[in-house]
Amino acid sequence: MKNISLIFLTTIIFGLQITKAQSGVHQGKYQKNLTYKGPVTGDEIIYTLYLPSGYAKDKGPYPLIIFLHGAGGGNASSQVMQSYESARKAGKIQDFVVVFPEKYGGTVWRDGAKGKRPETNILKELLPYLEKKYALTQKRRQRTIMGFSMGAAGSIYWGAKHLEIFSTAVALDAGGGTSFTDPQARNYVPEYGKKTKAIQEKLKLRLVQGGLNTRKLRNSLEHLKISYDYFQLPSDIDAYPDGSCCLNKKDRNRKFLHNPICMTEGVWGLDTWAFIEKNTLR
Repeated sequence: MKNISLIFLTTIIFGLQITKAQSGVHQGKYQKNLTYKGPVTGDEIIYTLYLPSGYAKDKGPYPLIIFLHGAGGGNASSQVMQSYESARKAGKIQDFVVVFPEKYGGTVWRDGAKGKRPETNILKELLPYLEKKYALTQKRRQRTIMGFSMGAAGSIYWGAKHLEIFSTAVALDAGGGTSFTDPQARNYVPEYGKKTKAIQEKLKLRLVQGGLNTRKLRNSLEHLKISYDYFQLPSDIDAYPDGSCCLNKKDRNRKFLHNPICMTEGVWGLDTWAFIEKNTLR
């Protein structure tokens, strides 16, 4: 009986140590695997939520970033938020609430793909729920859509399609499948051709490229006279410090630049957070 009590006590202490270690990773409140049942669709919506350090309802409303994951479904939310917190500490960005929708792999963030409804789930169901539960902004000039790879394509798409919701879009290593003229393109965005003037006036767009290429998209944006901010990660491996997530010790080549952690570290990561802050109405 004594041994059982000792094991039980040890388990509790170990569990508390793990909880303390996990909570100590972030300055803000990081909550993973939250769920909400969509009142319209009945779908279970899984998401990660980050509330900034010192969050309080009477300090709101807080501006919002929605971060869309890549095709594989991994959102690297913990590392991305560590990057944000480093930028916040450096004075590049202020307080934001950040939401990471999960489990939408292969959808390119469009309703109907893979039998899922990410647009309806996130924008028409989850967002109104979060606005009621937390001190979130309801102003488009305080909302950013951001994403990596497939999520970068989704950000380019959502930013143009949902101008009434977002004022800033950040695409981290989008691929070459975006087009506003080809209906067969993986990321067909006719809005850029149909709502060109509104996009010119209302959408602030930043493209950060690592291992993939958006030359055709950039050519299209320039043809349409849609301005955008652009950064290409350095091709010289000596530009990256030891321990950088952008490098792989066994095979250092550009394909390893394609990961969300790499996209948000370094000076380009700081510049991305600063870009969001600059274009957020305070």
